[in-house]
Amino acid sequence: MATERRYMYYPKSLLSQSCLSFLLLITATLIDTALGIQRIVEHPTDQSVIVDNSVILHCKVADRVGTVQWTRNKFGLGNDRSLSAYPRYSVIGSQVNGEYNLWIQNASLLDDGVYECQISHTATQRGVRSNPAKVSVLLPPREPTIDSSPVITVTEGIDYNITCRSYDGKPAPNITWWINGQLQNKRSYEIVTTQSDGKREDIVGLMTIKPSKQDHGKEFECRAINPALTSYLKTTAKLHVLYKPQVTLSVSPPTEVTENTVMQFKCQADANPRVTSWKWYRNGNILSESSQLLEITSRQNYHGQTIKCEAINTVGKTTKSYKLNIEYSPRFVKEPLNVDADLGGRATLNCVVDGNPVPRVIWKKGSQEFPISKPTLTFSRALTEADFGTYVCVASSNLGSVERQVQLLKNGKPKVTGDLRQYAAEGDDAVIECESDSVPKPKEILWSRGSSKIATTGSSRFSTKESDLVKGRKSILTIKNIHAADYGDYNCTVINNYGMDSAIIKLIQKDAVPLAYVLAGVFGGLGVIVIIVVILIIYNRKKVKDEASPCTKIHNIVNEMNSYTNSTADTNSTDSANKKNLENVRMEFRSTGSEYPGPQEPWRGDYLANHIRADAEYDQLGNIIPYQHTKDGRPPVNGYGGHYDYQDGNMYDVDRRSSDRLPTYDRSYDSGFEPDVYPKQYGRPPPSSEFTNDIYGPPPTVTTGRLSTNV
Repeated sequence: MATERRYMYYPKSLLSQSCLSFLLLITATLIDTALGIQRIVEHPTDQSVIVDNSVILHCKVADRVGTVQWTRNKFGLGNDRSLSAYPRYSVIGSQVNGEYNLWIQNASLLDDGVYECQISHTATQRGVRSNPAKVSVLLPPREPTIDSSPVITVTEGIDYNITCRSYDGKPAPNITWWINGQLQNKRSYEIVTTQSDGKREDIVGLMTIKPSKQDHGKEFECRAINPALTSYLKTTAKLHVLYKPQVTLSVSPPTEVTENTVMQFKCQADANPRVTSWKWYRNGNILSESSQLLEITSRQNYHGQTIKCEAINTVGKTTKSYKLNIEYSPRFVKEPLNVDADLGGRATLNCVVDGNPVPRVIWKKGSQEFPISKPTLTFSRALTEADFGTYVCVASSNLGSVERQVQLLKNGKPKVTGDLRQYAAEGDDAVIECESDSVPKPKEILWSRGSSKIATTGSSRFSTKESDLVKGRKSILTIKNIHAADYGDYNCTVINNYGMDSAIIKLIQKDAVPLAYVLAGVFGGLGVIVIIVVILIIYNRKKVKDEASPCTKIHNIVNEMNSYTNSTADTNSTDSANKKNLENVRMEFRSTGSEYPGPQEPWRGDYLANHIRADAEYDQLGNIIPYQHTKDGRPPVNGYGGHYDYQDGNMYDVDRRSSDRLPTYDRSYDSGFEPDVYPKQYGRPPPSSEFTNDIYGPPPTVTTGRLSTNV
């Protein structure tokens, strides 16, 4: 049971009543004495005794007739003076003198109670009882203890109750707190609890502290004392304060720096427990998590940003910051905005610039310079027509300058602009746009049709959306799944603080492609295909007719001879394709009414150099490079097979002894073609001017040049 300590306060009225009771007692005693009535002349009084000590309760009677006995807590102790039932109790004093004093030896808690001295009644005398006397047995408390001693671990800044406990005292002891030998009189209180025996008491003393780093290592002492003690009991505990890091930050170089300067930062901390990790931030963005040191190279955009060091332990974290001061040339914090104003009104142009050192700002309009040096240009007088126009803000420092244009616009009525004829196909969603020039911006754009305003709120078909333009605003009216009744005139009304303007925008049906156009396209396409087929048929018939003419047969003989010559000189399987190409050329000439003037192959050596790339015999311009003969006078092998001297006729594998050699080709028929790992596109060469008008050309002769095998 918890109790609180109380101090006794006796009012004056109570003291007066006590004096009156005493006088009445004296009066009754005098009367009893005069009448010879048995009585108690000395009453016992309250006594306190320390456990294991002795105490005497006094009782003296007069004119005794009955028997004297003592009671404890209203229970009689016995009539004999030895009180044999209670070995530690006895009645002492002179019986002749009427002394019946109760002696209690080796007092214990059992002796704690209320005692009375009584004289029993007789046939002639009434019984008499003394005043009650309370015997309080005092019990010293046990040694006090402090929770969590001998070392109390606390955290900086968090309230903590240091608790001291003392048990089994009677009464409960008084507790006091001391820190490093200094008595503490604040923020402490006690809780007293009575034990189940109703006699012994326990006490808990608490002192509330808000620890700081400075309290680390201090000694806290709890002292307990009660009337059973002659000196206090005490116990002590050391305070162990956990605190987060206390950080210091050093910078090198410590003064202003320019761009591209290497800066070093060092972070140190005092902490309990020790720092477990370090972090570095620039403007809130983490840079490093590894050490107490940081190195950066300054940049323009770093100016004004913060380098922050963060030290962390198990208690918490602490940061230390350093604001960067980087010199850089002027720049605009944000693009200057155009300003609208009334004719005759006032206006202020703003030009927010930044720079380090702080730039100087001037304003210009044309060749006029305004005598101010700040980022705002204020017109304190009434604006005139001449004031409206384009102004230039110039910001400069010793590191450079920048400038921007700002428009001072005159307020007025809005004007609807844009296309007044807009289109949409039936069944589609129509998008009708209404643009406006308005200074200031419109406060409302309304859509109507006829005399009725188009309600878009809650509508499933109609909706509007607005967006600002550089000078004005655009409203878009969207109509979902339009049908024939939706086509027609729509009124767009633009309203600002200076007036309004309206325009009729006509929504016109966008026709689908007519069926007649589709049919015309189909039949037209079929007609074109028929014409192409007819042309091909006519062309093929003419070709067959030309091949049957005598001239064509003679020409074919020449072509076969040329083909034979080419086939013996060119061992590659691609010759058939080359001869087919030559035949196609002749056919093209016949279709135009002309004859091909003679065999001029696309692999001729005298063909334009920009059409081919020759082998090692030819340079980039197609010029012949002189042979580098071997020791036996033969041209070397170039990787494509041996070269042949065509003058000896050996190129046709004809026996040199034969007199029936084939006619030699003229040099102009030499193909000059060499295979190359980087082939170019071959075009069709024009007819040589060396040929005559004879359709067969000059008689062929064996060329003095050489043919390359097409490998």
